[in-house]
Amino acid sequence: MVAAGESQIEPALDLDDQRPTGVDRGGPPGHGQARSDRRRLLVLAAPVVLVAVVLVAGAVGFGLGSGSAEPVGDAEPSTVNTLRPQPVDVGFAADMYDHHEQAVQMSLMVMDKTTNPGVRAHAIAIAVGQRRESGLFQQFLIDRGIEFSDPQRTVMAWMGEPTPAADMPGMASADELVALNAAEGDDADRLFLDLMIRHHDGGIHMAAFAREHAETQSMRDLAARIELSQQREVNDLEVLRAEIGD
Repeated sequence: MVAAGESQIEPALDLDDQRPTGVDRGGPPGHGQARSDRRRLLVLAAPVVLVAVVLVAGAVGFGLGSGSAEPVGDAEPSTVNTLRPQPVDVGFAADMYDHHEQAVQMSLMVMDKTTNPGVRAHAIAIAVGQRRESGLFQQFLIDRGIEFSDPQRTVMAWMGEPTPAADMPGMASADELVALNAAEGDDADRLFLDLMIRHHDGGIHMAAFAREHAETQSMRDLAARIELSQQREVNDLEVLRAEIGD
């Protein structure tokens, strides 16, 4: 369900070019080895940097959401925890928060082990974009006095489709997450793409309803952005999936 902005991803560092100093390469003794060591350090640090970026994105979304609360009807300008909880808006925010968090989890699993530039770029974009949107959902709920949602609750009642949380449309099962974490190479890429396409389809279904039925303009706008961005991502992911093949 955030509209994840796409950014230019730097190509992976080429670790194959590590010929000894003096072989087709000039420079003082030790020069080539020092460069290789720096490359190794950069590659080892990359997953840590990406996780940090994801965490910052969530904090940014939370901060932006704290400034977007809007009064309903004739209410006075709101303060924290005093806004009326609209059923569709609150339900969508709580359910999509959980939905987004699983997408972030799957993206983090694959982004540091895939060797496919397209898969890695989309995993990064999804993790950063959806973590930012999760921050917006979290602040929306806190502004309405809701700081905890039971992970075992019934979800989607707000759209007339009451469902156990584990069966929310598009959600990967525990076994599927274990398999994704264990997979390597093209198998990991295939499984990630299959799961994320299904995951996005479920998010689009919920976002489309919230776009039409949410009470607050901010939530209708956010739902519309999620619906559009995830449909675009589905199109891109399906192209990648076809390129990888079976």
